[in-house]
Formats: sequence, C-alpha cells, structure tokens
Amino acid sequence: MSYSTPSPSPIPPPGDGEDYNYKKFALKRVVDALEQAQDDLDADPATEGMTPKSALLTQGLGGTESVWQSPLADTMHDTLVGVIDSMVSNLRNATVEVSDDWEAEPTYVDEDDYRAKWGQ
Repeated sequence: MSYSTPSPSPIPPPGDGEDYNYKKFALKRVVDALEQAQDDLDADPATEGMTPKSALLTQGLGGTESVWQSPLADTMHDTLVGVIDSMVSNLRNATVEVSDDWEAEPTYVDEDDYRAKWGQ
C-alpha cells in the first residue's frame, strides 16, 4: 500500500530537506480502524458504567433466571464472559498503545528518514 501526500489537509507542506512522516499516516489509519472496531462492539471507554458487553451477550445463559439452567450453562456463561471481557480489554489497550505511538511520531521527518518512504 502506498501512502500519498494528504490533500487538502490542515498540515502545511514540509520545509526544505523534510518530507511527510508516512509512518504517522499509517498509524492513524490503524487507530481509526481500532476505534471503529470499538464502536462496532460498543466497547468504547465512554460506555463505562453501562451494562458490560459480556453481560449483554450472555444474558439468559446460566444462573437462576436463565433460559438454560445447568452446571454446563453456568460454565459456558463464565467462560464466555471471560473471553468477551478479555477481547474488549485487549482492543481498548491496543487502541491506547497505537494512539500513543501515533501521537509520538512527528509530522515531518528528514527526507532521508525511513519514515519518509514508509509504504512506498
């Protein structure tokens, strides 16, 4: 995949001997995809305090007021809650980590820097 110079953009053109940091542009695409995945799963940190996704997805499985009551249903419930909570946590952590990497990258780099040729 090749990354082209953004246009139109609030980012001014690079100075002499500088080029855009295309690694930063690539990281932004990853951040956007991770944030979209959080939205798709209703796993955005802004939903803190609401019913956890794992509780919503396992409602009616195991427990005294469930559709399926048995030791196996209770085990399946606990297992699924663990898996879903882990997925949501890992997705949130990855989003923060990649977002931090994106923010740490400069917008411009020396034209000979490997990041100026990222993806080309």
